[in-house]
Amino acid sequence: AQHRTNTPFVAVVSIMLGRFAEALRSRSALPAPGILAAVGQQARGLNKACGLVGYPNVGKSSLFNAFVGSTVAAAENFPFCTIEPNVVKVGVPDPRLDALAEVCGAAKVVQAQVEIRDIAGLIKGASSGAGMGNAFLSQIRGVQVVFHVVRCFSDADVVHVEDPVNIDPVKEYESILEELTIADLEYASRRLPQLRKKATTSSDVAKMLPTYEAILKALEDGQPARTAIPADDSTDVGGVRPPDEFMMQLITAKPTVVLANVSADDAAKGNSYSARLAEYVRAKAEASGTSASMRFVVVSAQLEAEVSALDDEDFRNEYLQSYGLESTGQRALPRVLAESQGMLRLISYLTVGEQEAKAWFVPKGSKAHEAAGAIHGDFTKNFEQADIWSCDDLLKLKSKAACRKAGLVKQKGKDYEVQDGDVRSEE
Repeated sequence: AQHRTNTPFVAVVSIMLGRFAEALRSRSALPAPGILAAVGQQARGLNKACGLVGYPNVGKSSLFNAFVGSTVAAAENFPFCTIEPNVVKVGVPDPRLDALAEVCGAAKVVQAQVEIRDIAGLIKGASSGAGMGNAFLSQIRGVQVVFHVVRCFSDADVVHVEDPVNIDPVKEYESILEELTIADLEYASRRLPQLRKKATTSSDVAKMLPTYEAILKALEDGQPARTAIPADDSTDVGGVRPPDEFMMQLITAKPTVVLANVSADDAAKGNSYSARLAEYVRAKAEASGTSASMRFVVVSAQLEAEVSALDDEDFRNEYLQSYGLESTGQRALPRVLAESQGMLRLISYLTVGEQEAKAWFVPKGSKAHEAAGAIHGDFTKNFEQADIWSCDDLLKLKSKAACRKAGLVKQKGKDYEVQDGDVRSEE
């Protein structure tokens, strides 16, 4: 969002009016096929999508560009410059994978991926359709983890829906959370009568009904849905717990990473705005018992986007050092991606052969045949057993042959629960 433009006023108005008209024409339409597919995928527990949400011009599209490594998303200096959500698959760095490729002589490395969606900016009143809220809220329901971007920099040259200079990150954070909570309340109020009726004939629904009722009560009290979800449920939303379509549609039940977007000069240590927001988010999460589903990361969208556009690794590190960051390893984006993996409750299942070393994300608790199915669907039904190495053992002993000689290769059947860092040979 920290992009400046001299776009003439008339051109800006023309673009905004055109997009507003398009939004009005589509408001009564069915959700886009991609959104419907995402919701269906989410209900099956396969969704690995993370959505960037927040006010307009807080840095969402600049962050998206940093994830992509190129300027795919519009990052103009006026509200609602993103209308349809941009979507990209992003590789999650894993140092073990690079080391594994070197030890085993793999020709290339292929990282496991999560999906990042750049969802257009929300404003106060979005839950009742203000701005382009209705369409955008439906897009947020299709993700599994929310990246809530909050502006923590003051700049009169970068438009803000309230005040670009005297910003209040806590107020901004709460305004968006309030809109999401109201949207969830409207959804829960419509669904609960149906679920109460269904509970009379379904033991599964009857078992969950007290939780559903508690969620509705929390939303009526102005509290996010996550505050009423038992800890053993909320921590499993993205993983091993059987999918629950009702809770999957609640935006405020989704694991959330709050991204405090600061200027490039504040990338290393944050600033007073980000410190205040961090303390507020931490205190609220602890008070409501939702710390397990909340994370906080200081990030500079401006710096991340600029660094992502640099091809030379040495120059990239020098550039980061000029802003107080020692190396690429101190960038915020890898931490954000690591947080997303944890909140999605995904583990890394590794395969290695001469052609490539590749990481696959599978839900924590997956059995061996289910993990094999991530590679190819036919592997699930045809799986009998496989040789499993530990990545740590391979890196320590430097070869598969040495691991075999040391008796560290294990044959595992379909009931084996896959561990993070397990390696399957592709030879």
